[in-house]
Amino acid sequence: MKPLPATLAPLLALTLAGAAAPDLAPLRGFLADSVAQQRVAGGSLLVIHKGETVFRESFGFSDLEKKTPFPRDAPVIVASISKPLLATAIFHLAGAGGIDPAAPVSSHLPEFSDLKLESGAAVQSPPTLQQLLTHSSGLRNDTAPGGRPWLASWTRDKSLADVVARYAGEFPLKAQPGTRYAYSGIGTDVAARIAEVASGIPRDKFLREHLAIPLDMAHTFYRSDPGRPENLPKPYHIDSDGKLAASSPARAAAPGTYTSSGGSVISTTPDLANWLLMIRNHGRHHGKSFLAEEAVRQMLTPAPLGKHVRCGFFIRKSRPDGSPAVIGHTGSSGTNCWLDFDHDLIGIMLTQTKGNDITKFRVELEKHVTSLLAPPAPANTPAPLPAR
Repeated sequence: MKPLPATLAPLLALTLAGAAAPDLAPLRGFLADSVAQQRVAGGSLLVIHKGETVFRESFGFSDLEKKTPFPRDAPVIVASISKPLLATAIFHLAGAGGIDPAAPVSSHLPEFSDLKLESGAAVQSPPTLQQLLTHSSGLRNDTAPGGRPWLASWTRDKSLADVVARYAGEFPLKAQPGTRYAYSGIGTDVAARIAEVASGIPRDKFLREHLAIPLDMAHTFYRSDPGRPENLPKPYHIDSDGKLAASSPARAAAPGTYTSSGGSVISTTPDLANWLLMIRNHGRHHGKSFLAEEAVRQMLTPAPLGKHVRCGFFIRKSRPDGSPAVIGHTGSSGTNCWLDFDHDLIGIMLTQTKGNDITKFRVELEKHVTSLLAPPAPANTPAPLPAR
């Protein structure tokens, strides 16, 4: 698939090759109905088809009580979409020769040289950075006891270095590295600390210098970054009566202190579009190289364990040859982004309604977008060639 210009066209200014612009009224209707039925408080949606923006609108409310409309380009906490964002920055550092994803953690963090399993047995070899990014490091998963330290009181006002050092000393591994898949935010914290050591700059600045600035993502920051946006949309959840209710806001973070490396990035739909378009355009952003094409291929290579590619996206659909047809990631704050290579389609949906409460809404929305812009091909139509 030959890359097309990575520009964001005006809203709905699209002429599909050989066809009129699709009627997206059903999509607006679905969003409006979902808000009216209290399936979701509000959010924003940006859709790109064949390199051009075809939908960029908001829906519902950022504050239900005040009936404040959700701003179209509102910055929100993207939660676990933070993981592939950080991984992309790490691959950018690797492209400059500053880090080796295959290197063991201990090559940058000596405190990980003498690890133990929970059984007391010695770890045969330290996990690698790549295993951290694909949840196969052996570190405890999010649902294990102590698996979410970003919610614990002991991490408050600590540095990432302090928190990761405690992981090494007090959090024995669940399994030998490379032998088991287990979704681990702790692993992402360790990867972020390696990025700090290898680059010589703090995590928050690292994300800006190796991702946000070169990709013109002006509103993308960690929550602990002094430059972060303020006045974010209110978080909501669905209560026991099936109604939307306000949630407690995320714990405030002093500048430079620890927040979840895999869960506390703030961003917007246009910023995330620049990132995903760069991947779609094989490493190029506005005609300039951000990553070598081979680096993008490495990022999109399936990991040996689990259903991830090496840069942390989930594989939502595979081709017969095992390569990813659709990749994506969601976040616990109610976010979702995906890149459909076969249909040349990018979708970004950002809300602040608890992710577990809107799973059905997210899935249905993604299906609506695909059915309107990329309906099933006629029978016996050859499958598109893999992106190169």
